[in-house]
Amino acid sequence: MINNKLTILVGKDGRPSMKGVYSKMQNASELHVRRKLVKKKGIIQYFRIYTNHNSNSFVKTPIENNDLTNKIVVRWGNTIQVNLSNSIVYNKAEAISNGCDKKKSREIFIAKGVNTPKLIKGTADIHQNDYPIIARPSKHSKGKNFVILNNLAQYNAHVKNHTGWYYSAFVDKVKEFRLHVAHGRILNYLEKPKPADGNIAWNRAQNGEAFDNVKWDDYNTNICMEAIKAVNALELDFAGVDVMIDKDGKVFVLEVNTAATLASSEYSMQRYAKYFDWLCKEAKRREHWEFKEFKKATNYAWHDYHFDDRNPNK
Repeated sequence: MINNKLTILVGKDGRPSMKGVYSKMQNASELHVRRKLVKKKGIIQYFRIYTNHNSNSFVKTPIENNDLTNKIVVRWGNTIQVNLSNSIVYNKAEAISNGCDKKKSREIFIAKGVNTPKLIKGTADIHQNDYPIIARPSKHSKGKNFVILNNLAQYNAHVKNHTGWYYSAFVDKVKEFRLHVAHGRILNYLEKPKPADGNIAWNRAQNGEAFDNVKWDDYNTNICMEAIKAVNALELDFAGVDVMIDKDGKVFVLEVNTAATLASSEYSMQRYAKYFDWLCKEAKRREHWEFKEFKKATNYAWHDYHFDDRNPNK
């Protein structure tokens, strides 16, 4: 029988975010954070287990003793191997693995009809309007390893000296957004500020500028749809999705983040706290909302009555 107490499972990424979310939750839950100690005999892994919504006090448990059978488990951006027999898991390990592999994500997006920048598969694939080509390793984060290739010679030299990278045609964006998608609705919709230095990469970790919340009435329905489609394509339950639009209003999904930072947004942490509380109100898997039924911009947003399982006019 499933235990309604929800467990948030956290690895090396997202500890500050999840501590913030956990402290705001109300329903019975635990926060399990994996830690590592480097000893002369090798690396010792264990969990810090937080209870009673106290993100400052914990007990230590050896990793092999952390049994999560018959529970509701949320994975926050990790594929940690633990016993999950007969458990309900939100964001399964395979889906997270696909989300972390940015090249594979793009391939899945293309196969499933999600608008995303063109993938360059070789020199025969390149057209003049694809330049500058953007090169990135299959696994990256925080705007790092962002390489701009301006011509064929640079492209060929980079391909020759790098393995495991992927190459994308340039999209001249005018705006970029981060949407937090959960179960087919939008928890929060943020606009990224354009860097003052004109940098192509709009990333908070690089330029330090905070994102701005977008009001429900101002949601762009095409952006919402593509973000939700991207999360569904990867078979995730929730994620942060980076989306941009070009001067013609065309929408492109850049990537999905399975442990997107929330620490800079109090509102985002509050929304995730309500969402996680909602997940453990039922001892069965929650079905996703069907976004194709939504008629207007505000339908895409999570409202408080949704968290209470009320559904006035959707």
